[in-house]
Amino acid sequence: MTQLISFKKARNILGFKSPASLRKCIQQGLPVVTFGNSKKIDLDDLKKFIQDHKNVKA
Repeated sequence: MTQLISFKKARNILGFKSPASLRKCIQQGLPVVTFGNSKKIDLDDLKKFIQDHKNVKA
C-alpha cells in the first residue's frame, strides 16, 4: 500500500529544516503526487531517491 507523506514529514526524514532543500531534491527528480491543491510525496519514492543518491566511498 502506498503511503503519502507531507512535504514537512519528508523534510524531517531527510533532516532538512529549509523547504528550499526539499525543492532541490524535487528538481533533481524526487516525484511529487498532486491532488488538486495538495502535494504529497510517496514514501517509497523518497526511500528510492535516498538510495539512488547515496555516495559510497571505497
